[in-house]
Amino acid sequence: MEKRDYYEVLGVSKTASEKEVKKAYRKLAKQYHPDVNKEPDAESKFKEVQEAYEVLSDQSKRSAYDQYGHAGTEGFAGGSGGFGGFDPNNSPFDMGDIFSTFFGGGFSDFGFEGGNKRANSSRGRDLRYRIKMTFLDAMKGEEVEIKVDKEVVCKHCEGTGSDNMKVKTCETCKGSGRVQRVQQSILGRMAFVTECETCGGRGKVPDKECRVCGGEGIKVESEKVKIKIPAGAYDGMILRFRGSGSLNKSGVPGDLFIEVEVEPHENFERRENDIYSTQDIPVHTAVLGGDVSVDTIDGKVKLKIPSGTQSSTIFRIKEKGSPILGRASERGNHFVKIVVNIPKKLTREERKLWEGLAK
Repeated sequence: MEKRDYYEVLGVSKTASEKEVKKAYRKLAKQYHPDVNKEPDAESKFKEVQEAYEVLSDQSKRSAYDQYGHAGTEGFAGGSGGFGGFDPNNSPFDMGDIFSTFFGGGFSDFGFEGGNKRANSSRGRDLRYRIKMTFLDAMKGEEVEIKVDKEVVCKHCEGTGSDNMKVKTCETCKGSGRVQRVQQSILGRMAFVTECETCGGRGKVPDKECRVCGGEGIKVESEKVKIKIPAGAYDGMILRFRGSGSLNKSGVPGDLFIEVEVEPHENFERRENDIYSTQDIPVHTAVLGGDVSVDTIDGKVKLKIPSGTQSSTIFRIKEKGSPILGRASERGNHFVKIVVNIPKKLTREERKLWEGLAK
């Protein structure tokens, strides 16, 4: 089934502000949330709204979508192959406002690295890093190594949080790892179960807190991670690596997001999957024709200039453009705009020759 336009999904125009996008999302998310709307297609519509908001609420993703359409969002999911199944606890945006409308608050904001917490603590923190690449490296793709600071299992207590490796039943949840609370909402009294904050959902607490991790069972460490950047990566592209983020008490890791910043090139300009450049040629080549050497992302190639070529003529060099993401064997084209170089100064002999031609 073909995807609908994201602006159409949220019912906003392409010039809608960030505030307008968020307002439209809140309205639709409340309308189609599966916990409230029991229609058969509510879950699929809610997922569609989620997907649209994830892209249009992020400036870099929105810019890529405006330029490349749905094809431009494929890289945002990294190796996951696109958007996953419906999962309210894994929504890449702020679920706090929606649930506060239903349940009166009690949910934290989702956020990337920087101190914010996720909507709940069932998964560890997501991490976000940015890498900078040259234009040519992005075209070719490469493997880069970055240092990631994240929460990992404490080796001293082997994740138990206990200095003597012994644990006991959590008194708050009685070992279940979950607690139930009842709250008044616009739908009446509602009971819902949340993760126990005391034990982090494990049902057990340390007998004696670990002196290294303070009883958390996890600690922050630096880790070197190798990231494969696909050939044809574009500026603002976001790669998602599931399970490569920080751990939490439940032992479930968050995700790692890598944003690619591609530096502009002095000679090449990218438009979707095509590359554009200009090439100066002497006036005699434009008149008589000949071969010129043109720079491409693969190096120099020969371009045949026919006699009588006018300035601003554009030639196409097939399949010398950017690699097309998701289609490794296919590439865009390279377009060369010819600029005829008219000499500003002439020698006496050259002037006589031009005057002779003029007569």
